[in-house]
Amino acid sequence: MLSIQIKDLKKFTSLLFTEDTFDKFCLHDAAFKTALTTRIDGSSNSDFYREGEDIPASAYVYWSEIRPVCVSLIRGNRLPVSFRLVLLTSEEITRQMLQRSGFTSCPVTSLTLNITYKEGELYLTTGISYQDFTLDKTLEKYWDSTVTAFLEKHALNYMEA
Repeated sequence: MLSIQIKDLKKFTSLLFTEDTFDKFCLHDAAFKTALTTRIDGSSNSDFYREGEDIPASAYVYWSEIRPVCVSLIRGNRLPVSFRLVLLTSEEITRQMLQRSGFTSCPVTSLTLNITYKEGELYLTTGISYQDFTLDKTLEKYWDSTVTAFLEKHALNYMEA
């Protein structure tokens, strides 16, 4: 697990909320505290879809689908008091990460990216949902290095917290 403080808040939030940078992630849950507190459960609701419509294959909605809703919650002249997002890698990306890392110790549900903004500071925390207990840190190290490489690719200033 890696905890990172993002120093370039404006650039990171632009990538998150106005560009497609995170669109292949799924949203597990979100909370926004503005004039009111809004919580979003990212679980796909198959009951919403009519017979014959394509039901999403993922258990959670893609960030691309819910991002406009989240943007509307924080749009305005004031910054939110706080927000928290829990993003998950899709099943496809999780499989790719497992293959690239060579991790085979136990089944993995998802790789997570927790994004927390509070008191003018933004933090990223990485995590992994394992189905069983393992002491093997291969995947954790690979996921952490992938996240830091992503930050460097986008020239985002950060420091480990």
